[in-house]
Amino acid sequence: MKHAGKSPYLKTSYAKDMVIEAFDTPFRKKSTVLGLIVWGLFPFIAGNYSIHIVNLIAIAAIGALALNLLCGNAGLLSLGHAGFMASGAFTTAILSVNFGMPIWVVLPAAGLVGALFGFVAGLPSLRLKGMYLGLSTLAIHYVIVYIFSEYQFYGKFGFGIPIKDPQIGPLTLSSDRTWYFILCFLVWLVGIFIKNLLRSRPGRAWVAIHNRDIAAEVIGIHIGYYKVLAFVVATSITAMAGGLYAYYTNVATIDEYSFSMTISYLAMIIVGGMGSVLGSLMGAFLITSLPFMLMYFIDYFEITGLIKDYFFAIQTGLFGMVIIFFLLVEPLGLSEIWRRIRVYFQLWPFRLRPLQVTKR
Repeated sequence: MKHAGKSPYLKTSYAKDMVIEAFDTPFRKKSTVLGLIVWGLFPFIAGNYSIHIVNLIAIAAIGALALNLLCGNAGLLSLGHAGFMASGAFTTAILSVNFGMPIWVVLPAAGLVGALFGFVAGLPSLRLKGMYLGLSTLAIHYVIVYIFSEYQFYGKFGFGIPIKDPQIGPLTLSSDRTWYFILCFLVWLVGIFIKNLLRSRPGRAWVAIHNRDIAAEVIGIHIGYYKVLAFVVATSITAMAGGLYAYYTNVATIDEYSFSMTISYLAMIIVGGMGSVLGSLMGAFLITSLPFMLMYFIDYFEITGLIKDYFFAIQTGLFGMVIIFFLLVEPLGLSEIWRRIRVYFQLWPFRLRPLQVTKR
């Protein structure tokens, strides 16, 4: 172990272990540089439709990161994710349409509204856990949906509240290419925030509560405080994701935020990997792009009849099949598959052989 301190793969101090991994190994350096090149060239090579899909993936990734923080890291089941996104979307619509506030004021305000709903949704976690907690968050979802559906109906907004393109100084966020750079930056910002948050005192407390809440309370962790804090942080990020979605689509309509949206986000974190930041991004990519890939497959092979007529039902069934497949084949999700691929290329041309027990 004489040269262990010089190896990029071995950590010899707590400070080195706490550094965010980006350029700490040769493999990550090459992967990061390649990823930045692809990211920079993509909007100038791809068409507007492909950029639009990536933008939807980016917004979904922010919501998935928030839900994974709550469910995957803190171990708190939430079935009200779509409702929290609706709160952010309608806060954005109300403040931008009725009061003419700019985006840099509206999005933090949407986060505050989401945090308020998250505080209310987190209070039952003081007494409930598991499925009972999930049902209480589902009740919050329907309360939020009812409030904003009444506002949409009595406000005579028809099928939704139209929202103008936001402005950041002289820059108007109207084109898909402009949104691409803004949304990718926000995904990176939220990912870095959550990654650092999980290494802080609250993050470690959430992991301890997730693993064994009774043991966490014994060692002095105030589990009630940290459970509510997890809801507040996660729902504030979720509401801001809902605000971004409303701005991007130029409309806030309650029909968009049904319970099926919550199922889609749960599928993202299950398929991507529970408790993994990278898994949230990978799950958002797969689940969001899956309907578009299915539509491309149907159009390419010119499939008609029942398959095209019942596209939504087939899409929902496909989500279920994907979730079941990963639960049976790889419960740790896409992030674990990527970890194995990464380790393979890090050690190539050598192989990591498992330890063998020699019989005597």
